[in-house]
Amino acid sequence: MNPSTLFKICIVVVTCSWPVVGSFDQGKGASKKGNEHAQVARDNPDDHENDRNSYFKRHGYEKLHIPPGHYPPPGECRIWYPGRPPGHQPPPMKCDRARAEVPPGAWIIRHPAADRDHVQVVVYDDRRPGSIFVVGEFKIATGVFVRVVVDR
Repeated sequence: MNPSTLFKICIVVVTCSWPVVGSFDQGKGASKKGNEHAQVARDNPDDHENDRNSYFKRHGYEKLHIPPGHYPPPGECRIWYPGRPPGHQPPPMKCDRARAEVPPGAWIIRHPAADRDHVQVVVYDDRRPGSIFVVGEFKIATGVFVRVVVDR
């Protein structure tokens, strides 16, 4: 089985087994249309409704400001602290280790081995250790947000 496919299956299985996480709208006025607690698997890339209301858009992460040399190599991950300069982030590591060590509120930047052009940003809930809040995909070359992969 393709490692990228296996990772996506694991994300869905793990996120389905955790309690539903509340919305982090923080009064920014984004309309959720009743989906704030729904997990959404992104099967249709043409459906952009959840992308427009995503965590990334609401929090100003329409573009990652990560220099290309700071993304993890294909097949690896990197724990990332939003707001911390790129040179002050932990080094890349195996994804299993990153998942075991990620603190609440931090992200994991995952670079799938099968997709050299994109990274997935896994945002962890800052109130529930180990709980994934949202996963988004970004282009490495531009840092631009592409789509929501999983939204809780």
